[in-house]
Amino acid sequence: MKPVQPIPKPALAKPVLVIRHGAFGDLLQADGALRDLREHHRDRHIVVLASSPYTRLMARCPHVDEVIGDPRAPLLQLGRNLALLRTLRERGFERVYDLQGSDRTALYRRLMPEPSHWLRKQNPSDSGTPDRLAYAWMLAQAGIRVRHADAPDPGWMADDASALLAAAGVPSDYIMLVPGSAARHEHKRWPGHAELALRLQELGHAVVVAPGPDELDLARSLPCHVLTGPNGFLDWFALAGIMRRARFVVGNDTGPTHLAAALGVPGLALFGSHAAVERTGIRMRDFDAMQVPDLAALPVETVLAEVTRRLSMR
Repeated sequence: MKPVQPIPKPALAKPVLVIRHGAFGDLLQADGALRDLREHHRDRHIVVLASSPYTRLMARCPHVDEVIGDPRAPLLQLGRNLALLRTLRERGFERVYDLQGSDRTALYRRLMPEPSHWLRKQNPSDSGTPDRLAYAWMLAQAGIRVRHADAPDPGWMADDASALLAAAGVPSDYIMLVPGSAARHEHKRWPGHAELALRLQELGHAVVVAPGPDELDLARSLPCHVLTGPNGFLDWFALAGIMRRARFVVGNDTGPTHLAAALGVPGLALFGSHAAVERTGIRMRDFDAMQVPDLAALPVETVLAEVTRRLSMR
């Protein structure tokens, strides 16, 4: 009698790598593409390579299984870069979806074993196409069914903010302002938020702000509810929870304003000449943008009139 031969186990499917470093708004734009990739690769382990500051954020994303942090070290820091490349090489990725499409990721491709498929986003920085549309085109070219790429929905980010709002005495029907931006982007800051807050309150609206680490002093100068956390500012998840409950959001061209747009909250983004609105992809669903040559010269009356008009339509 022949010995019973063990049934061979099926080979594990090789993992899939998605590269999207950031910044925050860029990761929001990629949410729909990640959802489409999850639906297509139901049996695969999906790994996202993101900039190190965003690993905690992406670890919550339900469309991925694992996050690897990329310190994006200067190329001359060979030790740090080689360590990352060693990690990537050892994983044996069969497919790579390069949503970053940068010189750095092109270098990674040359230094990694060639996977069966390496798909790279094609969307030059001077094009007028939002990245989310470039993702949709890229996935479609790869034979992937595209249902979500053009409609990111990062609702998975939002914590329940009801207790935080109640503790701050914020009524349920409020308007949220995003008056800041990263400190290095002062040119993106519209100087009229304080006066806008006053005018909105005169019209009977509650107004809130939830400043980031570079915006605490600015926010405290505004005549409205200032929402902060134990560390002085709220994390992404609390911020998303507050935004999702807002009646309307008015903000500068900065990550939290893009978050409001992606969450489907009605709102208005204020742009100067620093970037083309269409390229940023912030116009979606009920979110619109106003662009002027000189943001510092944009009158409060103009913004207030547009906000009032949009509120009256709801």
